[in-house]
Amino acid sequence: MNAFTHERDWRTPTATDWKRTGTRAIGDACYILLRVSGWMAMTLLATFGVAILFFLMLGDFTALGFFSQVANLGTRFVAADQARRAAFGDQLFVVWLVALGIVAVTRVRLLGAIITSTKGSRHG
Repeated sequence: MNAFTHERDWRTPTATDWKRTGTRAIGDACYILLRVSGWMAMTLLATFGVAILFFLMLGDFTALGFFSQVANLGTRFVAADQARRAAFGDQLFVVWLVALGIVAVTRVRLLGAIITSTKGSRHG
């Protein structure tokens, strides 16, 4: 085969070519799914870290202050009636979603790099 002919590029695909292509596509999809799930797990952990940081700030960055704030919240939550608990749960969920959105937006460039990057050169 010389530089001006592309015999290999224009040949009729065989059954093994389709099988190899399908297997590679499944492998690539699994790779991307694993990378995106890792990104999402780290984003969720960072969001929970933001919540912990909030209680640390309320407690003046001391362990005693942190646990005092968490205990205060827990005591008031248990003492509240059912309607207030439900309203607080809804508000907490909305605040958590907003925090998740903010953390995800700050990490979106990394997600783009994950999706567009290649696994490296093929070995086979």
